[in-house]
Amino acid sequence: MGALAAAPGVISSPGKYYCGVAEVMEYLGCKENKAYELIRKLREELIEAGKLTPAYPQGKVPRKYFLERCMIEE
Repeated sequence: MGALAAAPGVISSPGKYYCGVAEVMEYLGCKENKAYELIRKLREELIEAGKLTPAYPQGKVPRKYFLERCMIEE
């Protein structure tokens, strides 16, 4: 089992639902400004599609959407 294996009796370990700027920088190898720019763009797309409310905290994007849009497989 890997380092993120669940404890015995646990179906799966809880995943992180959101990506912050540090994770975006790590995945894409970009600088902080570019990561924030991408997060803003992805948030705008989700808000326009009605999948996210404008009240959602800034500086984070749903992990699943980020990975899908950036064509990253985990």
